[in-house]
Amino acid sequence: MKINYEVLFQVATNRNFKVGDKIHFGNEFNGQMKIFNFTFNKDGKPLHELGLKSSKQGIIKDKKLLFEMSVALQNYDLFMREIALEEVRKEKFPNFPSRFKCMYLSDNKDIVIKNLNIMHYKFPENQYQAISVKLNGEIFYAKDFGIGRYGLSFNEYKILAEKYWSQNQNSNSPTKEILFVGDAEIVEVFKDTKIKT
Repeated sequence: MKINYEVLFQVATNRNFKVGDKIHFGNEFNGQMKIFNFTFNKDGKPLHELGLKSSKQGIIKDKKLLFEMSVALQNYDLFMREIALEEVRKEKFPNFPSRFKCMYLSDNKDIVIKNLNIMHYKFPENQYQAISVKLNGEIFYAKDFGIGRYGLSFNEYKILAEKYWSQNQNSNSPTKEILFVGDAEIVEVFKDTKIKT
């Protein structure tokens, strides 16, 4: 769906945006590409081997290893979901923005501020900005259906991906997420966690 001069909101990480800054989304990969850099090893040994070895000796007593295995599974699940979403988009919905090259947005300022506060609490070393952006380009609204991390197979995620991409763009349901490609201009920075010097 095309939009012109619509204003939506985002939490930007480590960007140090100023009012008037302009950005184009759609040509370069965004932070979602981190999934291709996930590793599943510890000290050069695959986590699954370490886990199997520990479990053969009884309950896994190494809590750090158990935590690292849990994070690895969570990351693997995210990888499966995003690859399924992108494959289905390319095959059946190529006119929609790629989740790997889009800007993620919200239509609710309060949710953006809440998300900024959560992110700042979890990762205080980063700078977070709640921004308003004026947009011209293509947009996709996930309103009736969003996809979480459910620990599913790739094929199960593909079934959900088809449901995700085929949802009604004109639904009156609350927005779960918005994907955008095109030209964006920063029109307001309404919260900034950067330490003033």
